[in-house]
Amino acid sequence: MSSAVGWDAGGMPASCSLPTLLHTAVFSTRTARDHGVMPARLRASDIDHPFHGVNATAPLDDVRALCEAYVARGIPDQWFSHLTAAALYGIPLPPSARAKALHVVVAYPRTPPRTRQVIGHSVRDLQAEIIDGMPVCGPAQVWCQLSTILDRDELVVAGDFLVGARSRAALSSVEELSAASMALRGRAGAPKRAWALPRIRFGADSRPESLLRLLLQKRGYTNVLVNQPVEVGNDRLVLHPDLMLPDQRVLLEYEGDGHRTGRRQWQSDIARVDLLESAGWRVVRVTSADLFENPTVLLDRVASAARRIVRFGDPAGACGALPHD
Repeated sequence: MSSAVGWDAGGMPASCSLPTLLHTAVFSTRTARDHGVMPARLRASDIDHPFHGVNATAPLDDVRALCEAYVARGIPDQWFSHLTAAALYGIPLPPSARAKALHVVVAYPRTPPRTRQVIGHSVRDLQAEIIDGMPVCGPAQVWCQLSTILDRDELVVAGDFLVGARSRAALSSVEELSAASMALRGRAGAPKRAWALPRIRFGADSRPESLLRLLLQKRGYTNVLVNQPVEVGNDRLVLHPDLMLPDQRVLLEYEGDGHRTGRRQWQSDIARVDLLESAGWRVVRVTSADLFENPTVLLDRVASAARRIVRFGDPAGACGALPHD
């Protein structure tokens, strides 16, 4: 048990040690009292109070930490939703959508929570799960909730993440997303959900890859394949490029900062491109600046790569017509 709290000359609680259990934890006021900590100690400047009845001895600098602080309130039958649930699932979000307030739902007709740093909601047909100790709405329901916040492209990004990839287990399926959307037909976000659903694909490894695919489709490349196998090196090796335009014999590889700063990755990328081009493909390497700052120039590079394949011949005889703007 902690020793009694002292007081300084100005009548404020003097600093004293907290029990070891509370040093790096989020804890309720009741827990502090159970360990002998007096209310005056909890008012000291080294303790934060993210929510009523909750105390923290370390900065809450990410969504999960803030969620843990909220859960410490001990209020049952409340579930994280919308952007908060998306962050807990790991769904990639645009910078503009990373809100600091928590989205929390209760089952209708209960009254939504109303407290500092919380956006409360009441929903019908609540789909609830426990993910890594956190109470969250189910992934398909969260995707529908995101349709009221994100734009159409970002909604596809979220859907791509949920349906999984070769290196990432699926959290939902297109069929489950569609069923959840049908249950909300006519409700907010319905047009965006209807637009996004047929564009969701298995296999995307990142948000930029999904956005790049959508950019190509808007330009008229209707047959854009994701992470398809390509045999190289006299068919002794199989690679999976990010995106494929099979009709034009063009591959696109998105390269994040890790490809630029890691020497081994950089050398591997060069060898990978050589193998793909030796197999008769033209490879367009795409960076963040290409996609987000100069998309028109990027699309011109893709068209140029397709024309070059057409000009010099397609070893597989699979070249198709170029898309129209």
